[in-house]
Amino acid sequence: MTVSTSGARHLLLRLGEAARLPGSMLSVLRDEVVLAGWMRASGVLSDVQLRVGTAPPRTIAGPVQVVMLEGSVGLANGDVSCGLRVVIAHETDAGVIETVAGDLVEARVNALEVHVIAFDEVVATRQLDASGVWLLDATSASVPAAPAAPAAPAPRPVAPPPAPAPQPSFAAVVRAEPAPALPAAPPPAAPPVARPSPTFSMGSNNAMPTRIAKPILPEEEDQAVPEPGDIVEHFAFGRCEVVKTDGDRLHLRLPKDQRIKEIALEMLRVELIPPVDGETSNHYRLARKL
Repeated sequence: MTVSTSGARHLLLRLGEAARLPGSMLSVLRDEVVLAGWMRASGVLSDVQLRVGTAPPRTIAGPVQVVMLEGSVGLANGDVSCGLRVVIAHETDAGVIETVAGDLVEARVNALEVHVIAFDEVVATRQLDASGVWLLDATSASVPAAPAAPAAPAPRPVAPPPAPAPQPSFAAVVRAEPAPALPAAPPPAAPPVARPSPTFSMGSNNAMPTRIAKPILPEEEDQAVPEPGDIVEHFAFGRCEVVKTDGDRLHLRLPKDQRIKEIALEMLRVELIPPVDGETSNHYRLARKL
């Protein structure tokens, strides 16, 4: 499976003793609207339940040292899910250091540091493979693997020679800079040089690719953009107030704790809905693009 993405968002998290896996991790992913990505973590856990293949879960009281904890992030059954493949080390009753690996079913966090790489231009689903492991499905990618180069611009029409004492035409005045003489028509811009497309997997030594502008799809050309003061119905946050608009991003005030959350419009479908009786602001519905 190969999916191309032009950029990524990095989240650094620290979970304390009040947290439990996977519930606390999924709550953060929902708040940050991570629909596709990869997660890595390390730290100390207790009351760990591990499953290897289809065998019943094994419980280790702990505390145990997390040597490696990682997994994919995607959608499953309409909600965010993440894989928790773990390698832990602990001391047995005989005083021997034992290393165990498997899928983490549940655990209590003593202290955990987490690094999440969110691919905001991709929406992926996680499905159970025939081998018994959960894998990402690339068929729900929201952008093409290799965007086509834009077509060369059409040649500019040549204006007829001016009369002895002409007044500049309306079209010439619009195109011209504020100067006494009309500027010469610039030559057609050369098409951009093709660059290698990054793959879905990201190595630790790879430089972050420069983010490119997402191509405008036909269905997005007339999409409305909520303004400050408008009300939106977000699929994950519920009813929110728009406090700021930055072109392709919105700043929303969450109803639960009045926090300000920044979201990208490129992964959302914006629909104008009738306002509630007595309210004068515009109302919109923000749904996922699948």
